[in-house]
Amino acid sequence: MRNFTIFKRLGLGYLIILLLVASLGMYSALKLRQLNQITRYINAIDSETIRRSNSLRDTILSQREFEKKYIVSKDEDYHRQFLETGQYIKKDLGQLNNLVDLPGNKRLIDHARQFFDQYLSKAEEEARLITSNEVYSRESYENNQDALTSQIIHDLEAVIEAGKEDMAARIEMSGEIGSQAARIAIIISIVSIIVAIFIAFVTARTINRPLALLIKGTKEIAAQKFEKHIEIRSPPEINELAVAFNHMSDRLKELDDIKADLISHLSHEFRTPLAVIREAVGLQLDTLPAGSSEKQRKLLGIIGEECERLINSVKKILDLSRMDAGMMDYHMEKCSLSRLIKIRASKIGPIVERKRIMLKISFDSRLPYAKIDPEKIGTVLDNLLDNALKFTPEGGRLSIGAAFKDTAGPDGISNKEKRLIEVFISDTGCGIPEENIQDIFDKFKKLNGKGTGLGLHIARQ
Repeated sequence: MRNFTIFKRLGLGYLIILLLVASLGMYSALKLRQLNQITRYINAIDSETIRRSNSLRDTILSQREFEKKYIVSKDEDYHRQFLETGQYIKKDLGQLNNLVDLPGNKRLIDHARQFFDQYLSKAEEEARLITSNEVYSRESYENNQDALTSQIIHDLEAVIEAGKEDMAARIEMSGEIGSQAARIAIIISIVSIIVAIFIAFVTARTINRPLALLIKGTKEIAAQKFEKHIEIRSPPEINELAVAFNHMSDRLKELDDIKADLISHLSHEFRTPLAVIREAVGLQLDTLPAGSSEKQRKLLGIIGEECERLINSVKKILDLSRMDAGMMDYHMEKCSLSRLIKIRASKIGPIVERKRIMLKISFDSRLPYAKIDPEKIGTVLDNLLDNALKFTPEGGRLSIGAAFKDTAGPDGISNKEKRLIEVFISDTGCGIPEENIQDIFDKFKKLNGKGTGLGLHIARQ
């Protein structure tokens, strides 16, 4: 099944459904044909047999009346009508014999025809006696003719009853065929629906599940997680896509490793020369004669600041590389956050004075010692303060502090036994657009083109 392509799976599923629908159509057509045959038989045989038998019965009774009138009146017209009616009855008995197909009905019609021949023979014999004015027992002939007529009518009525019974049986059979066809049609329809749903579910699952895994893998690659390979059972097309995806993931991991190694190597190689340049600039500033020009001191100061900026950038890149590699070390100790904040705030003192920014520092008097890594939290504060200074205009305000923050329980009531320490930094800068709030902590994400885009990412890490 794994070697079946999507086209083959869909084609096989549709073929199975088509076969079920075709079988339902063929079965329904067969049953409709049977019903049609039964209906035609009832109309052509049973109904016609009953109609002709009723007609023959009435005709024989009429002929018997013509015979009686002739015997009483000796009118030849009645005798002629009697003979003509006899010819019609013979013809109808022959047609009725050809019409019926049940052996019992054929025997009854043969009996009726034999009795009718006897009846005609006796009637002709009586007519000759009447014509020759011979004396005969009229009562004996009449009783004999009545008995023959009754026997013929009895046989015809038996044919009628047999036709009615056969018609009723065929109507009942057609009802059973219709009910059976309806049951089978419902069963096949339900089976077709179940099979169609099952095929659709299996096909969708074999396609949707691998695609969902590929989507998940794509999101992990977007989050720079290249280690996990996608292993799925899927049609050949999606399987080839998964193989290509895994190959792409391996290549991206190789490139990411090469990039990380390159950045780490270059950062490490840059750090030492930059530190040497910074120290050399510091020594040069210290050894400048008192009468040196202000321009020289300014240039050396700019060089020193830029070296410091580059060293900080290199430090950020190295920290980022260690974080991505899971090699960052943390040294936890109990520390005063208020003291740490004051130290870090003092480092930005010169910039605050130069930009005439009003710096406000505030602490909760009950602030306890916190178990932290002072160096790492200090880096967080440095990055946040640096970011705030970057976007605060001259004459603006900058606030930094720490306070207790109660945690809320499941019922929304404040839980004073479990408190957090919240460190906050706020400024009067341009602010962050709402649509960018979730993005500013991403790697290399910069707003307004300022900075390296690493500070807030490292702070979050």
